[in-house]
Amino acid sequence: MKKLLLITATFIFTALSLQAQRGYSEFENEEGMKVMYRWHRLSVFNKDSDAVLNLRVTNERETAVKWTFTVGFYDGQQLVYESEENTLCFRAGQSRRGGPAGLRFSLEGMKMEDVEKEAFSWDFGIFDVDEVDDCN
Repeated sequence: MKKLLLITATFIFTALSLQAQRGYSEFENEEGMKVMYRWHRLSVFNKDSDAVLNLRVTNERETAVKWTFTVGFYDGQQLVYESEENTLCFRAGQSRRGGPAGLRFSLEGMKMEDVEKEAFSWDFGIFDVDEVDDCN
């Protein structure tokens, strides 16, 4: 019975882990930082809710780093939104994603159909990676 329970728990954990990673697209791997992203609605149950950009970032270096960045949304060449400057510390190999990590961005009134337009894009305004001794 314990073995079956352990197998079931392992299966559920693996399924949840895969579900959490599903839907992310690779954006870039710059300065040892692997960036993946996905768009979704702020409220899954409301088709008219704002679009949200979720990032998943992994420090692929063997040292801790301090990453400073801004995120910008563009309509053609026109910047329509830029986040405030953010700084996060990542231990070697550490990965973070979404809102709890400060990696979720949206613009009030911007819908999923807006981000799917050919003229829409997003990019980093600032992307600085500095090696540090440790994340305190």
